[in-house]
Amino acid sequence: MVTDAHAHLDPELPLDGLVKAMDAGGIDRAVLIAAAQRPVGAIGAAGPAFFRGCMAVPPLRMPMYRIARRRLQPLAMPDNDAVYSAARAHPDRFLPFTFLNPALGDRAHEELDKGLANGARGVKLHAWFHEYRLPDAMPLLQRCAQHGLPVLAHLGFGPAEDVTATLDRVPGLKLVVAHAGLPHFERLWHETRVWFDVAAPQLVSGRVVERLLGTVGDGRVLFGSDAPIGIRTSGGHRYTPPHLPDRAMGQNVEALLA
Repeated sequence: MVTDAHAHLDPELPLDGLVKAMDAGGIDRAVLIAAAQRPVGAIGAAGPAFFRGCMAVPPLRMPMYRIARRRLQPLAMPDNDAVYSAARAHPDRFLPFTFLNPALGDRAHEELDKGLANGARGVKLHAWFHEYRLPDAMPLLQRCAQHGLPVLAHLGFGPAEDVTATLDRVPGLKLVVAHAGLPHFERLWHETRVWFDVAAPQLVSGRVVERLLGTVGDGRVLFGSDAPIGIRTSGGHRYTPPHLPDRAMGQNVEALLA
């Protein structure tokens, strides 16, 4: 079974279109997450290439990361209800995750309660978009650990040490760091309590994926697309998964969600 561990329900590619893309690409199931930002226009090849080039030079990572963030328009409260509806309509294809924003305080906890009531299989955090550090989400992370919910986190501007500090405080947390550990990459790969997805070719180069597998092995790496943006083509949307071990293509995320 091939499972996409990181896909979004986004107006760019409505539900029926996402299902068709999955069918055409041989994707059996997908972790489904609400759209994180307002519609993103066309992205030329030069921009992502420049971004990835900067990410390859450690002193340039955080400055580039801050510049890139200024151009984006995140949603303060993504539409989780649409995700739950999609999962109910296609229970054999989608694993719903609840998108939380810790900056919303009590409302974030209410949204987690609603997610649990709707059968959420995990939680998504976006510290880059919502501008907080991972330890700032501690109360939510503790609740996720109590309920056995994996957390997929796109890291923000905090230091790499935030990840280890968080896991020390919440030892039972199932933490997946998005985009191979962006923006810290190899500084996190030796943390054996973390899983890594390799979503979005715009953000993660093939070379980074090779290095990640060489360091981490195939047991903690997850295939993810970041659809729809991550599967864009000149003619629409198409899955072209990277060459990963079988475990990374589905077995790891299925075990994480079991």
